[in-house]
Amino acid sequence: MKRSLLVGLTLMLVVTLMLGSMPISFAQKIPTMPSPSQYNSPVEYQRATGKKIARFNESPMLAELVKTGKLPPVEKRLPSDPLVIVPVEEVGQYGGTARVFSNSLTGYGEAECLIGFEGLVKLGPDTTSVIPNIAKSWKYTDGGKTLTIYLRKGIKWSDGVPFTADDILFWWEDVVLNDELTPVKPVTWSPGGKLMTVEKVDNYTIRMKFSVSHPFAILYLAHGWGTQASCYYPKHYSKKFHPKYTPIEELNKRAKAEGFDNWWQLFGKYNGFFGGGGANVEIGAPTLQAFMVAKKGIDYLMAERNPYYWKIDIAGNQLPYIDRIQVGIVTDTEMMNMKAITGEADYACMQTKLENYTLYKENEKKGNYRVLLWQRVQGADVAYQCNLTYKDDTVLRDIFRDVRFRRALSLAINRDEINQMLYYGMATPRQACPIPSSPYFEEQFANAYIKYDPKEANRLLDDMGLKRGPDGYRLRPDGKRLEILLEFYQTETPKRQTTELVQRYWDAIGIKVAVKEVTGELQSTRAMANLMQMSLWHADRCGFLFPLEPFWWVPMRHQWEVTWCPLWSQWYLSGGKAGEEPPKEAKNLIQLWERMQRTLSEKERIRLGKEILKSNAENLWTIGTVGLAPHPVIVRTNLRNVPEKAFFGWDTLWNYPYNPCQFFFKQ
Repeated sequence: MKRSLLVGLTLMLVVTLMLGSMPISFAQKIPTMPSPSQYNSPVEYQRATGKKIARFNESPMLAELVKTGKLPPVEKRLPSDPLVIVPVEEVGQYGGTARVFSNSLTGYGEAECLIGFEGLVKLGPDTTSVIPNIAKSWKYTDGGKTLTIYLRKGIKWSDGVPFTADDILFWWEDVVLNDELTPVKPVTWSPGGKLMTVEKVDNYTIRMKFSVSHPFAILYLAHGWGTQASCYYPKHYSKKFHPKYTPIEELNKRAKAEGFDNWWQLFGKYNGFFGGGGANVEIGAPTLQAFMVAKKGIDYLMAERNPYYWKIDIAGNQLPYIDRIQVGIVTDTEMMNMKAITGEADYACMQTKLENYTLYKENEKKGNYRVLLWQRVQGADVAYQCNLTYKDDTVLRDIFRDVRFRRALSLAINRDEINQMLYYGMATPRQACPIPSSPYFEEQFANAYIKYDPKEANRLLDDMGLKRGPDGYRLRPDGKRLEILLEFYQTETPKRQTTELVQRYWDAIGIKVAVKEVTGELQSTRAMANLMQMSLWHADRCGFLFPLEPFWWVPMRHQWEVTWCPLWSQWYLSGGKAGEEPPKEAKNLIQLWERMQRTLSEKERIRLGKEILKSNAENLWTIGTVGLAPHPVIVRTNLRNVPEKAFFGWDTLWNYPYNPCQFFFKQ
């Protein structure tokens, strides 16, 4: 460990010195996007700008199909009010194949970043607002207990079949309410502990009814919860795999022929969409996304433009501009980076790393690309979590529960050194809390106990009675050496390098930390079984998602990344039937969040959210390091309309707010 630390820090120091002669600008706080980024219809565009969209245009690729009678004219393929997208730089040109590489077809990758997502509503480019998409408008009534959604009329699936309220009703009645497809009902749609009801008012109007006010519903729909297979299905296609519409004997026979045991596994195979990797998307499966799967194999996938895509630009050109997206599979991350710097990839973002920034910059001209620095939406790239419900060692658990211990750990971390060594000074020392663009942000939440003060850290540990033994390490109340096993899974952010430094800082105040790197599977298994003494993750949910999933600060999630309160979360999620009842302070966090979910006043919601964050500033339920870090994005020189500055991460669903359908190759 010490040798790898020395080598790692030496390399980073060399790179930092090299960067001294490189022009770097990273002062952005908001994306460089046009405002507004879209208009709800051509009529709205004309009303706002005085410019009329007189006619619709289409890709030459599709014009040929129209000429041969294989497609109807573009006017008949578009909805009555297509969504008008404002290009980031200029009206684009049709054509080209975008080449990207991914490490698998079973997860989020570069393809998703170019294909984009399509929700009923979507996250705006400011990453805080909700704007129209498939739904043209919506309204709450009955004190927030009823949400009525008005769909855009005339949208068609990629096979030309109309999209209607029946496609949403199929999701609810035939998927969510089917116990084999959905044995555990979604908490998202069960506010107050009771499942909502979904009604079809007419072909283009859906009404969701809740037992209590649910202002978060529209926020959920603006993220992944509002996309295909999460909120709507192509009923005309999906019903072929459902026993309500197709004899179950026939389905089970086909399931067995394809190697499955049950019909619902067959349903899963044929009803994926491009939002979790292309492996679960069948060729020709209907979609509302800009691209549809045309070819695929074990190590490649080809997506082609959706001829019925329902968005246009300000000149009346049907989007997308790009004809095809070609995905190649490369399992080695370093090889993926090589593909990018040698010019074989037109776009790369998911596997790029800041530590390779100088390598990317040095090869820009030769590789015919440019390097953009977007800002990650993680509140902290690495957030450490003491397991406050650890049962296998109650002495250690009680030490963790003493807030003085957590404060000491935080004060012992030299965040400025981490920032300089690992981020070239471009990140921000901070606790895990929302990013500055969030209405929930306050400086005090970010700055709590982040000053490097090992003297004060030692004083706090002394006050706890944790005396040092002969070897310099501190002793527990039972006389044993205080030693902590920190297990973590290396992914996305520089967790390994950060932990090498943090291990040294904590060693200096007499705390022995044994570090063990585990697989993702083991991280999940041990975290959910409450077996981890300490772990870490990157603190996402610090932007748009903070009010929806505040699990770094509220015991409301029991999953692989949340290790500070597994048993308290179990208690909450089971209604007190499992886990361990939280102490008063933690219960109060749950109550604050539940009140946030019900209040219709945004001002009151923000006040309640800040109470939660104030608690973390005082208690350090999780301990942040640095955040707001830059993220390198590699873009082919002539791939245009890609914003120069943007946010990047799960909170934004990667490129979702930036309309990748308007990216184009400039000739």
